[in-house]
Amino acid sequence: MSGDAVVVVPPGAGEVVPRRFGERTVVKAAEAETRGAYAVRENSAPAGFGHVPFHRHREAEEAFYVLEGELTVFTEGRTLAAPAGSFVLIPRGAVHSLANRGAVPVRWLTLISPAWVSGWIQAEAADPDDRAAIYLRYGLEIVGPPPAP
Repeated sequence: MSGDAVVVVPPGAGEVVPRRFGERTVVKAAEAETRGAYAVRENSAPAGFGHVPFHRHREAEEAFYVLEGELTVFTEGRTLAAPAGSFVLIPRGAVHSLANRGAVPVRWLTLISPAWVSGWIQAEAADPDDRAAIYLRYGLEIVGPPPAP
């Protein structure tokens, strides 16, 4: 796709990225489609999902728009409930984690700006044994384990 054309990604379409803990990620728009401005992913996680370690994106803002269920966001010593319809903005460099503490699956859109930072997710899926180097390359810093359930 070209960055100068209108892009429509139908329901269920996009680049499916294999994940490790039952979550699902589908890339809806990447660097090529947005001229590098941002990337958009559709994510879902099953009930009880809690595998995202505390981390920060040193060079990107990250935002979540919750479509279904309730996303739990941990940041700056706070636990925030983000039910369907909520928008969450994580500033550049802010330490955060995500979970689904609910009894039903959660589905949300992730927007990351600039787009190149989002490439870690495909790189990790392609080479899961090289996570440390991948995270370094994409400015992703793991700072602690996932929050306790």
